[in-house]
Amino acid sequence: MIQTKSYQIDGINDAELDIKRDSKLEFKLTYDNAKEIRSIITVIPGLGEDGDAYYRSKLAQSIARDMDAAVITVNYFGVKSNPPEAKFSIDEIDELILKTVADSIGNPIPDDIKLTKMNSDEIWNYINKHLFNFIGMQKITGKLRLDFKLPIHMTLAPPNGEYQNFGLMAALDVINSVLYIKNNPPFKVSPSCKNGGGLTTIYVGSSHGGYIANLCAKFAPWAVDAVLDNCGWNLSTQIFDKQDYQQGTFRTIGFGKEIDFMKYRRDSRDNENFHLCVSDKTFWTSNSQSPNYFSRSRYEIRDLNETSHLLIQAQYSKPIFKCYHVQGDIVAPIDEKIKFYDQLNALGFDATLDIISDKSKIDGKFIKDLNHGMGMSMKLLVANNYEWLMDKIAQNKKLKHEPNIKFKTSQYLYEFNEQNNQVSLKCSKITQ
Repeated sequence: MIQTKSYQIDGINDAELDIKRDSKLEFKLTYDNAKEIRSIITVIPGLGEDGDAYYRSKLAQSIARDMDAAVITVNYFGVKSNPPEAKFSIDEIDELILKTVADSIGNPIPDDIKLTKMNSDEIWNYINKHLFNFIGMQKITGKLRLDFKLPIHMTLAPPNGEYQNFGLMAALDVINSVLYIKNNPPFKVSPSCKNGGGLTTIYVGSSHGGYIANLCAKFAPWAVDAVLDNCGWNLSTQIFDKQDYQQGTFRTIGFGKEIDFMKYRRDSRDNENFHLCVSDKTFWTSNSQSPNYFSRSRYEIRDLNETSHLLIQAQYSKPIFKCYHVQGDIVAPIDEKIKFYDQLNALGFDATLDIISDKSKIDGKFIKDLNHGMGMSMKLLVANNYEWLMDKIAQNKKLKHEPNIKFKTSQYLYEFNEQNNQVSLKCSKITQ
């Protein structure tokens, strides 16, 4: 019989920003209690997807029914970054933008109106009353063009006091969920697991979820047996504009609005009077004088293709890597993925990159189109690769070592260490 259990455990604090975490680490486990379980498969949702309806209900149950695997789905840190879970808010930069554009159309917002103190409903009520109706009247009287849309910016804040950390906290949440279940299994464990390294761990992700899965293998290679990736991106592709690095122009990490709120926003949406740009709540900034400056070091630790870090990973047990990536992916350009897999193979990893470029691969079931993510069935992604991965993992040599890995960046030393079945981070500044 299929069982689903919900968990809330303590998550790690944000060591980079020195912020104490208020929220719990939440995840669900689905398994068939009639089976002897050989593996834990964690399915990692993409950016802004909490995945209750699909990942937890349909996909997790389907995998647990068809395979001898337990399935974990994690509400990793900051995952609920889209409405209705995430709420519209206005910070000081948003308020400055809004007051500036309101001035530009001759309808200034009074100084005593503090939009930063309002909740989501109050913000929209005020903007609609003060600006939406005003713009409508200006169009009727011919003072504004009929196609005019006022550009404004708002911030989407996830629930439970979370924010966009981009990748690192999310990956540690996924790892720690897997470690918790691996060491506290509520199901029957197959006797075949007792002669080796215990339950096999397979991390599956699509798009941003694929990126997080690969980060898990970087931050805790001893806790990952395989990564199964569909069109996962890397920080230095869609999200990171290399040419404008010194200006800190990140589109997805949340502070691109400090440079150009219309160009470097995560998303935008329109109605007849507004062009709304939105970004995720974050405490990172492009201000190099701030302790929260997103420096090159912060980028390097999140970059899958950082060669010096891959050399360190190669000294540990090597997970199996398998990826499907569409040739013309405009969200996650394939050049980054090819470079990543070339480096993995050169360092002795078992890494298979399946590049999809031919319409003949579209079968309407597994692959549905040649866009980012390919409309891929996550159920078939797992089903088509499960036994192949399990055989590969069984043949893979596991190295014995301390569950600790260190990465040196331009300014900081990042040390990931497992204690009491939880991986935490120590981040210390490198002194010259």
